[in-house]
Amino acid sequence: MNTLLNTIISIIVAFSISGGVAGMSEVDPAEATQDFINGISSGNQQITASYMDNQYVNFLENVKGSDEEMDRLETALFKNLDYKIAETAVKGNVAVAKVEVTTNDFSGVMDDYEKESYKYVMDNLYDSKVTDKSQLNKKCMDIYLDQVEETAKDGKTVKKEIFIPMEDNGYYGWKILLNDEIMKTLVGGLELPDSK
Repeated sequence: MNTLLNTIISIIVAFSISGGVAGMSEVDPAEATQDFINGISSGNQQITASYMDNQYVNFLENVKGSDEEMDRLETALFKNLDYKIAETAVKGNVAVAKVEVTTNDFSGVMDDYEKESYKYVMDNLYDSKVTDKSQLNKKCMDIYLDQVEETAKDGKTVKKEIFIPMEDNGYYGWKILLNDEIMKTLVGGLELPDSK
């Protein structure tokens, strides 16, 4: 296991954009990982603002919907999220955390959403709401939310292991080097509505 963590750290070092070796960080990588996951799952704007270039974070923050709808989405997505930081390793100004994640299995939501939205359009083909873009967007958002919430209520979970790389942020802390695979794991394999 140490060999795997050291290999990952070596790759991070090779691609690290930080110049020179930073001093030891006061925040432990495990604490930084915990703050990140807790911040993302609770919608902490201070955390999410740092990762807006990630398509999942951007979706959660900017998808068109009311505040109530966004609260419903975040509540359902992270309802059964549980994680354990199994191990961390540090080398110079980079670190990696091995995290065991348990969450709802949202991987089938997109297929269910497409079936339901197609059915809605076909059933209401001659209804003016289908040709009203804002009405249709609202209905599609309702269908998507319903699918996410139904899956969360179902309680079926999946477990996955991820490695979260990070680099010293220069302020006695760590910056998570976030990618879509990490976020996709945290949201249970959910596909975004605009990703297909």
